[in-house]
Amino acid sequence: MRKGILLIILAGFTIFSNGCSLKAIALNSVGDALSGNGTVFTSDNDPDLVKDALPFALKLYESVLDGVPEHKGLILSTAKAFTMYAYAFLQMEADTVDKQDYEKAKYLRARAFKLYLRGRDYALKGLELNHPGFNELLKKDQKAALALTVKEDVPLLYWAGSSWVAALTTDKGNLQMVTESTIGAALVGRVLELDETFDDGSAHDFFISWDGGRSEAMGGSEKRAREHFKKAIEINKGKKVSTYLSLAAIAQGKQDLKEFIELLGKALAIDADANPESRLSNIIFQRRAKFMLDNINDFFLLDESYIK
Repeated sequence: MRKGILLIILAGFTIFSNGCSLKAIALNSVGDALSGNGTVFTSDNDPDLVKDALPFALKLYESVLDGVPEHKGLILSTAKAFTMYAYAFLQMEADTVDKQDYEKAKYLRARAFKLYLRGRDYALKGLELNHPGFNELLKKDQKAALALTVKEDVPLLYWAGSSWVAALTTDKGNLQMVTESTIGAALVGRVLELDETFDDGSAHDFFISWDGGRSEAMGGSEKRAREHFKKAIEINKGKKVSTYLSLAAIAQGKQDLKEFIELLGKALAIDADANPESRLSNIIFQRRAKFMLDNINDFFLLDESYIK
C-alpha cells in the first residue's frame, strides 16, 4: 500500500474524536484513497506478498465502508478484491492440493464460496445504489433490471456476475447456485452489450468458460466459446494468460492433448512484465499453466508412449 494512503488513514483516525462530520470527511478521504489505489495490487510481481497482504486490506475496506456505506468507488474495489482473493489464493490452491489433501481442498473451496458471495453482494449493493430497486427487480424481471444499467455500471455488473458464477464452481452440488448462476451469466452478458472491451475483454473470457463448460443440452456451445476466444484475443492482443487457459479447459474436456499443450505453451510464452496492469494475474495464471503441464496425467488419459 502506498505511503500516501497510509498517511491519509492515520490522519483520519486522529480526528475521529472531533465530531461526526469530520469523521465522515476523513472516512470518505480514506475511501477515495483506497478505491483509487490503481494497480498497487494488480501490477505486483510477487503473488505471495499480495496473498499475505490482501486479508488485511479486505478488512480495512470493510471497516471504512462501515463508516461510509455508500462510497461507490470503495464498494467496487471491495467486490473486486474479495473475488480476486477467493479465486487466486483459495480456489486455485484447492485445485493444486486436491489429490494430496482432499480435506484441505474442501476447506479452501468452502472459504472461497463464502468470499465469492461476499464480493457478489458488494457489487450488487453498488448496482442498487446506482439504480434503487435493482436487486428486487432482478429477481422478478431480469431483462427489465438489466435494461436499467448503463456503461457506468459495467465494472459492477462484471464483478457481481463473475463472482456469482464462480461460487458455483466451488460447490457444484448446490442446486440453488446452479439455478442462480444463470442470473450471474446474464449480468456478464450485459457487459458484452455495454462495453465488450472492459478489462481487456474479460467478459469474453468469462463466456469461453460459461459456454464451453456446459453441454449443448444445458445451453452450452463450443462454437460460441471459440468465438468468444477469438474476440478476447482480438481485444487483449493475446496478452492475457487467462484467455488461453479458458480454452485449454475445453481442449482438456475433449481430450485434445495437442491443442491443450499448444495453448498452455502460448500462455507461458507471454511476458508478464510487458503489461504491468495485468502482471499479477498473468503470473498467477502462468503458475496454474505450469501446474497443469507438470500434472498432465491428471487431465488426460495418456498411453505409455507419451513423453513430455
